[in-house]
Formats: sequence, C-alpha cells, structure tokens
Amino acid sequence: MNKEKKGKELSKNFWIIVISVCVLLSIVILACYVAFFNREPEVVEKELDGGYVTLNYTTEVNALTILGALPTTDTVGMNSMSEGQYFDFSVDVNLSDAPKVEYEISLIKDNTTSNIPDDDIRIYLEKEESGTYTKLFGPEKFTPSKNYSSVGSELGSMVLANVKKIKSETDNYRLRIWMSEDALATGGSYSVAVDIHAVAK
Repeated sequence: MNKEKKGKELSKNFWIIVISVCVLLSIVILACYVAFFNREPEVVEKELDGGYVTLNYTTEVNALTILGALPTTDTVGMNSMSEGQYFDFSVDVNLSDAPKVEYEISLIKDNTTSNIPDDDIRIYLEKEESGTYTKLFGPEKFTPSKNYSSVGSELGSMVLANVKKIKSETDNYRLRIWMSEDALATGGSYSVAVDIHAVAK
C-alpha cells in the first residue's frame, strides 16, 4: 500500500510541476507578445541612391563636326538648319532617393580634326521651352577650362550650362557651332563632343 501511495503522490507531483511550467511559459510568452507590440518605432537611416542623368542623341556619335567651314555671321549661324550645322540632344533626369540633381553640359574639343583657332569659333546652345528653342549660351568663342568643375566637367572642356533639377524630366537642347565672320582663316574644320557630368544632392 505504501508503494502504491508513493506512486500516486509522485504522479501527482509530476503533473503539478508540468502544469506550473506550462503556466510560467504562457506568462512569459504573453509578456513578450505585449512588449513586442508596444515597442517604440524604430528609426532607420537610409543612404540616398541619388539620381540618374542620361545623354540621348539620334546620331551615331555625341559630337558636332563642321567641315569646310566658311566665315559666317552670328545671325546666320544662330538660325542655320543646314545638315551638319547643328546637333540636337536631350538630357533625361531620373531622381531616385535624392531630392535634387545638378548636371553640367560641357564640350570637349577634338584636337585631331580641329584646325580652326578657338578664337575663330562661335559656340551657341539653345534649350527647348514650350516647343520653342531659346538661347541658353553664347554665341561665344571656345574657351577651355583651366580646372575641373565642382560637378566634374573635365579640365580643358568648356562648360555651357549648369542645371539644377528637383523633379524627373527630360530637357531638349540644340547646339550650333560656326566660324566667326571675323576669322582670319578662309576655311577649315572643327569638332566638339558633348559631355554630361552630374551629382545628386
């Protein structure tokens, strides 16, 4: 009888321990659940990916080359629509996480094909506004920079425009170059490539 009694007591104690452990676990789980859903909002700092700036053009190269150029007045040069006298291009700005993008349009002279002095060249840039191209830069002679710009335009290039954008959009441009009417040379060639540099802020 004593053995039977002891066995029943052991069994009873075992179930008491099991039930107590289950109750304790339930309390701990409930406490964790309440703490999780009542926690303070977590602040996550995210590094800006910036924005994307793309130069688009319909020709094979992003350059304008005048061949067999003759002295031309500014009035004629600014309005010429002859083939090879102008270069249309666009700049696509796609903002990502940055609130603003700054980009520069610059020209890089091709010294291998240019034999007209820089002082005798006229540079003129227009931007499309409401369907009409209007003056943005020039006409001025080609003047190479002596330093890199803050945006990254190269040493020796000529910066034509610095543009700040706060929304994603496309800007359309038209570039023209011609030989000045005051040039001492009677003819020649000149070539420049259009370059874009940008920085997200």
